[in-house]
Amino acid sequence: MFRKFQAHPDLKDFVLFYFEMDWQSAQAHQNRGYLCLPTGCSFIGFQKKGRMQVKIDDFTYETEAYFLNVQTTIPYEMFTREPDLQVIAACLKPTAIAQLFKIDVSRIINTGMNPRNLFADHLKNFSDVFEKETKTSEILALLDEVFLKQLEHSRPKSNFIDIAVDLIMQQKGIISIEELVGRFKVSTRYFQKKFKEMVGISPLLYIKIIRYNFLFSSFSQQSPNFASSAAPLYFYDSAHYSKSFKDYLGMNPSEFDLSQYPFIKLTAIEQAVWINAFRELAD
Repeated sequence: MFRKFQAHPDLKDFVLFYFEMDWQSAQAHQNRGYLCLPTGCSFIGFQKKGRMQVKIDDFTYETEAYFLNVQTTIPYEMFTREPDLQVIAACLKPTAIAQLFKIDVSRIINTGMNPRNLFADHLKNFSDVFEKETKTSEILALLDEVFLKQLEHSRPKSNFIDIAVDLIMQQKGIISIEELVGRFKVSTRYFQKKFKEMVGISPLLYIKIIRYNFLFSSFSQQSPNFASSAAPLYFYDSAHYSKSFKDYLGMNPSEFDLSQYPFIKLTAIEQAVWINAFRELAD
């Protein structure tokens, strides 16, 4: 189960939405893995039941009860060895962690960390209630309160990197570093430095992630192919597309069977939850 919820209106520049994932299995300790794409978003998650493991390349880590991830740059697998997993998470704009907590986000890429220290005492009341509360609406109200307190504490200011992210979204990832630099009249080196400080990764890599998210949102229920998707917008021809797709996903487009990847099918294609959230803000 995957359900979305709106955050408090005053958080719209930082929290894209909240969501709840609830996995259940009839067999205890059955491994259930879901291939996931990088989203371009950041996440702070709170696990009420079970613990999620994340496998990225040859590295596997177990998330803590509360976890933070700024960016994931390559496809990865989520799984759990427990019979039940319930996670409530905040999906954040890519600059939100840097703005709300004033930390070097480039150190939290392709891994997770415990966010308790970032919130100081703001999580204490939330933690006390989270363990006992069963209503998702009440938990989300508490999360709103936690983020609103952090927003008041940090007093973040608008910056040109947020505008750059909006432009990347508006152009569906079809934009060059030169175009972005020209828009803000800064040097390429300064732009790349500030982008990495705020988002955690280079603007070129971020553009690639967004391109693939828009590409996947154009796929039909069939296996993705060059002609029936948005691929001609991003690639010179089908050979270029196949090579890039294989480099990114580890398989050719013809080998990618959507029925085998339900989480991607649901979140990146059928609902396009990450891209649609960005698009609503950028429009």
